Amino acid sequence: MGDPAGVGPEVLLKSYKKAREMHNLVAISDFDKFKSLAKRYDVPLRKINHIDEAKNFENHLNILNLNYPRDFSPGEFDVENASSVIESIRIGTELCLKNKVSAMVTGPINKSILRRKGFKFSGHTDYLENLCECEKDTAMMMMLNRYLKIIPLTIHEPLNQVSSKLKEQVIGKKITLIMSEIKKYFHKMPKIAVLGFNPHAGENGQIGNEEILEILPAIMKFRRNNNCVVDGPFPADGFFGSKEYKNYDVTLAMYHDQALVPLKLLAFSDTINFTLGLPIIRTSPGHGTGVDIAKDFKADCNSFYQAILFAGMMSSLIKPGRIPLV
Repeated sequence: MGDPAGVGPEVLLKSYKKAREMHNLVAISDFDKFKSLAKRYDVPLRKINHIDEAKNFENHLNILNLNYPRDFSPGEFDVENASSVIESIRIGTELCLKNKVSAMVTGPINKSILRRKGFKFSGHTDYLENLCECEKDTAMMMMLNRYLKIIPLTIHEPLNQVSSKLKEQVIGKKITLIMSEIKKYFHKMPKIAVLGFNPHAGENGQIGNEEILEILPAIMKFRRNNNCVVDGPFPADGFFGSKEYKNYDVTLAMYHDQALVPLKLLAFSDTINFTLGLPIIRTSPGHGTGVDIAKDFKADCNSFYQAILFAGMMSSLIKPGRIPLV
């Protein structure tokens, strides 16, 4: 559901109505505080206290009850609900790890609000990595829509710190992980494009040397392997402007906006996030909390709906027959 002050509850309910005939969905929320919003969208709820109690999925949205201290007020963040938001993510992850559910679809959160209650992570990705006891920097945020799959090497880093994160070893590790994860889920060895960091991909060192010192050496190690295709570094503007991305299965970008701006221009409402590198299946919508529009109840649910469908598709390949959790 994400933060109850944002559009997460709204897009969840709208998506449930579209997806309930295809997937058995369970939501983690406060049953009593969720009822009035569910009534607005004519979604019957069923309260459960244990995941094994979930049933009648097409007729009711099963709510795995989790108490929230304050009422849900669309458009008004309440720091007192932050601990419950964090706990909902932990519960969902635990259920996935125990194979009680097949996948988890997370709603958007407000990191600054959560940090006021002790949240020490930059976002969902590294928190899930920690909960799953994965090696640090193993989890990857792959953003995708029908046009493009793209992974930012750095995620929530200030731009003035990105350059220091671009290390040959880090880039090489990320490419290796992309190969293994794409093969795991999509059953093929991907063709990978790697973007440069500087304008014109550094122009042979005239506009920065990150490409020469770190990015290209990482790429060259894979070019010696006949079983994979890793090309680059490409100047980002030309790569997208010429539609070169169509020739690759996955693109590795160097930072957040280099990845997400072209992706969302291509198809904003279709864009979702699929976390690679975890032992669980987790997706999310490609947008934030939308707290500025939450009071209007006019949010587009397509991204959340697509996240549910994609989670179901991935789980059918890995863990058929279980319940997706939202």
